[in-house]
Order: sequence, then structure tokens, then C-alpha cells
Amino acid sequence: MAELVPDYRHKLGAASIDHTLSLLFAAGGDSRIWPDAATGRNRYGTRTAPARNEISFASTTASNVSPQGFTAAGRQLKRLFGVDGTTAVAVDEWFAEIRGRIGSNIGCDESGIVLAASGTDVELLALGLMLSLSPRPITNILIAPEETGSGVPRAAAGRHFSDVTALGHAVRAGEMLAGIAADRVEVQTVAIRNAVGQARNPDDVDADVISLAEDALKRDRDVLVHVLDTSKTGLTGVSREAARHISARAPGRVRVLVDACQFRCSAATLAKDIADGFLVAVTGSKFLAGPPFAGALAIPPALAEELATKPALALGLSDYTALHDWPARLRGGHDQQFGSHFNLGLGLRWVAALEQLEPLAAIDAAVQRRIKQAFADLVRARAEHVEGVLIHPDDEGDHIVDRAIFPLTMTTDDNGFASLAQAQKIHLALRESDVGPVCHVGQAVNLGARTILRVAASAVDINAVSDRLAGGDTMEKAMRPITDDLDIVFEKWAAVSRADRGL
Repeated sequence: MAELVPDYRHKLGAASIDHTLSLLFAAGGDSRIWPDAATGRNRYGTRTAPARNEISFASTTASNVSPQGFTAAGRQLKRLFGVDGTTAVAVDEWFAEIRGRIGSNIGCDESGIVLAASGTDVELLALGLMLSLSPRPITNILIAPEETGSGVPRAAAGRHFSDVTALGHAVRAGEMLAGIAADRVEVQTVAIRNAVGQARNPDDVDADVISLAEDALKRDRDVLVHVLDTSKTGLTGVSREAARHISARAPGRVRVLVDACQFRCSAATLAKDIADGFLVAVTGSKFLAGPPFAGALAIPPALAEELATKPALALGLSDYTALHDWPARLRGGHDQQFGSHFNLGLGLRWVAALEQLEPLAAIDAAVQRRIKQAFADLVRARAEHVEGVLIHPDDEGDHIVDRAIFPLTMTTDDNGFASLAQAQKIHLALRESDVGPVCHVGQAVNLGARTILRVAASAVDINAVSDRLAGGDTMEKAMRPITDDLDIVFEKWAAVSRADRGL
């Protein structure tokens, strides 16, 4: 690999940095982020360069890279390869800096941060770590996989979740990873909604998880319990109190993984999770407006120390992880195999995301909540006047503001619930450019008989409004660019809905 770097650096210096960066943003990930040749968009509808003329409130699904993030990644790419007179930095140092920046924002040392291409890849790595730690079979307790990611149940079982990995290795979806025996892993799931899509009582969710964990322990199995910090619709599943209770019942045999992949809780909350000994999964590609496919797993210090003495992870994980994704002390010496030396696209995507995370972490929590409340009020005021859109009473609650995700139920002419296909049609029509600008909202999600689309704020929105408030603007004036964008989105939504109904 070392011999390839000078050639690549030469090509980088001769080419447009923006073009090269766009190509790299789509590299080091599976087919979900490969751009379509005709549209230049990936499966999520986003591009690999800033889309300044597009409006995006789709951060629950994926974000277009922010202009600030794109610029920052370009600077780092030049720095890495010594372009334009800069002194090249060592690859290991460059990735250590990225891990360190992630860790410093969530209360975890660099030596406990592992990079991964996506939240689903993080699930595989977390399971691999559990299997390395435990001599017993594992019960993996997932929370509402239908509100996390479609590939998560397979990854949670130690199976390939796609036909190609982020490092480009061809595999067979559904097959067990090499080195993981099927009888070592069972997956149990707990719903956070009932059959008709209503949020379940949180105490009942906690009780279900505690019961499953206790049953697994009685069967001489160790347990990985997930805490879903934010679902696709903004709900939380399994309280942190219940997770602490379960792990205290059997220290060393019950581990907790906080799924904070939406990154919509406070940095202080994640720091507390790590201090409590919980693993934490985050991504920079949704709320933080980095390009899709930027994940990381934070490992608390005591657990990282324990892992440093354990044997290599399952061989099959080498298809998914690169050497420099890992801090030095967790690389497993000569026994651990890696599918690549480094994943440059992953590192650059995190650089873009960090450009939003670091200023966000400096904004007072009360100010952030005021901005989110103003956002929710603006969405509600506009959604109430669009035919085919319903603010369903089951979707009300504090989480709407806390997580800045507003679910909107799609309806039909006769006031019935629209199908998933009908909602997807609206979603795609908003993204067309023939009537007004391209508008992105969160992908359709089924909730019982209902289907919702989601309008969500991102860190870009929170940071921009905070800057304007700090400059002396009133909240109304500081929110004006977002207000204008929401007006455009809902005017287009109304037009699309009328056209769909033949009006």
C-alpha cells in the first residue's frame, strides 16, 4: 500500500480537488452510496457535492453534504497527500486525529473509537467484540429494527446484510460471516409500537427487555442489550435506567449498546453512557450532514482495556473493516486481519460531519431546544394546510421537539391512510426538478396501517440559527431562511398532492 500513495498523490495534485473529493465520498461504502450514472444521486437521493440549490429536511434518512463540510474535507485531503505545497501527514496520524475529534465530542478517548462505514457495519463490529469477550453464546436484543435499518437484523445475527461490503468484497447476503457459528448468536426483538402503530408504554418496553435478558442469562447465554436513543420517528426504546439495571444484575455478562446513530441526543448524554460502561454507536451522515456512510463505535475505557487482551475478531469481519479504522491498541497484533489498509472515503466523510458537530457541541442545550421548538412550530403551521397530510395524534409528544423529527401521516382522497407506495410517490415527486427546486424529506416509514414522511432539522440548521441569534437577530429573523425553505417545500408538496389527486 505504501508504494501506491505517491502515484495517487500525483494524480490528486493534477486533478480538480472537488471532483476527486466527490469520487471519494462515494468510495469505501456498499452499493447504497454508489451514485447513479444518469442522476448522480445515490439510493438515498443525495449527491457527493454540495447541492446549494436543493432544499433538504431529510436528515432522518441522509443528508447532502454541507458546503462547510465539503470545504473542510477538501483541506484535509490536500493535507493528507501534501498537495499545493502542504506537508503530507502520516495516514495513521490522520485517522487518529479523526477518531480523537469524534471522541472528544462524546466523552471517549481516541483509543476507544473504531470507525465503520455505516450504522449497520457498527452493529457487526459490536457483535464481533461481544463474541471476542464472551465464551458463551450471545443473545442480541434489538429494539424496533423496523425503525432503525433494514440490514440491522442480519448484522445482529452475524450475517452478511448485503451482497457487497463497504470495502468492496463480494459476499452472499444472509450467510454467516466466517468465524461466527450460527448457534453462537440468537436475535430477539422488542417493539416500541403496537400493531396499529401507536407508541407502546415505555415501562412495558423496559419490562420486555428485562424479561428477555433474564431468560437468556438463565439459559447460560450472555446478552447484548440495545438502547435505541432515537428511532426513525424520534422515539426512544428501552430506558437507560432499565439498561443500567440489567447490566448491574450480571456484570460482565450483559453489555449495553446505545444506538445513537441519528446523533440527536446531547453530547453530555453520550458521555454519561460511556461513563456508565455502555458501548455507543453514532453516525455523522444524518443529523450532522456528513455524506452517507460515516459510522463509529465508542468503547468505554474499561472495556477497551479488556478487549486489548483478547484474541482476534472473527475472520469474516475483515471484509468490513480497515486497519486504520482502529486505534493502535485494539488492532489485535499480528493475528487480526483487515480487508484494507485504510478507508479514505470513510475518513473524509467524518471530516465533513465533524465540521457541524464541533460548533453544535458549543451551543447551550436551552438554545438548541428553543430553535427546535421554533422549527416544530413552523412545520406544524404549514403541514396543517396541505391536502393529503395529517398530523396524527399518535405522533404528538416531547420527542418531536427533542429530536427535531416531525412525522406526517399520508392520507387518501377519502381520508383513509395512504399506502407505502403512494407515500413513496410523493417523496420522489418532491425530489423532481420540473416544478420548483428539488426538495428532500425523510423516506416513507410504515406505522401500522399508516405511512409517514418525515420533516427534520439538521445540525446545519441549528448551527446557522444559533449564529444568527448570537449576532443579535430575533428568533423570528434568525429562523427566516428556514421559514422560507419550509414555505417552498410545503407549497410544492401541496402542488404534488393536488396533481396526484387529479385536481
